[in-house]
Amino acid sequence: MYKIIDTEKWNRKTQYEWFNSFSNPCYGIDIELDVTRIVQYSKASHTSFFINFLYLMMCSLNSIEEMRLRIVGNEVRLYDVIHPTYTVMTKLEVFDNCKNLMYDSYPHFYQACQKEVERAKNECSIQPGYNDEESYNVYYITCLPWLTYAGMTHPIPNGNKESCSVPRICFGRFEEKNKRYIMPFNLTVSHALVDGFPCSKALNTLKENCLRAEEFYIKN
Repeated sequence: MYKIIDTEKWNRKTQYEWFNSFSNPCYGIDIELDVTRIVQYSKASHTSFFINFLYLMMCSLNSIEEMRLRIVGNEVRLYDVIHPTYTVMTKLEVFDNCKNLMYDSYPHFYQACQKEVERAKNECSIQPGYNDEESYNVYYITCLPWLTYAGMTHPIPNGNKESCSVPRICFGRFEEKNKRYIMPFNLTVSHALVDGFPCSKALNTLKENCLRAEEFYIKN
């Protein structure tokens, strides 16, 4: 479900129209996340770090209204909930684009994501098409578990307003530093919809939630 933003009455009307005129209005920010608590929980519970982090990240980003805005046709939509799409390496050592629904319930989310990841890992062929061009209530998520990095960029199609409006996310390999596990994280958004303040708010919310990760898994 979504509601349509009246851009003529929007307090961001000027910024929206200006940046929406760009062929590529996107910008990205790279930060380091302390994921020690997620690593510890995953090891203690014998569960997937990838899925555990994905759930916490989805909860964090969905809590920020601007991260749920999308451009579809001539509309700006505010979705009630955003779902994850993510890459998984298959038997062919190529990547399949996967998707599951976002659930408030951690067990339901974990089960749905685990099922989709296992399906993709065992794929012997990749279906044509990558992202559903009619569904934009998603995040485009990729992971580089083999590499830690200081900065990265995403391939973004020029002139495609709908695609540009979908936030891109990448997280890399976590490494131990001073007895903490630190992981690089990139968030790339469209400036037509997300200014620096809400982008910073989303990243700070994620950083804070990583430090109290157990709460997300136990209460749900």
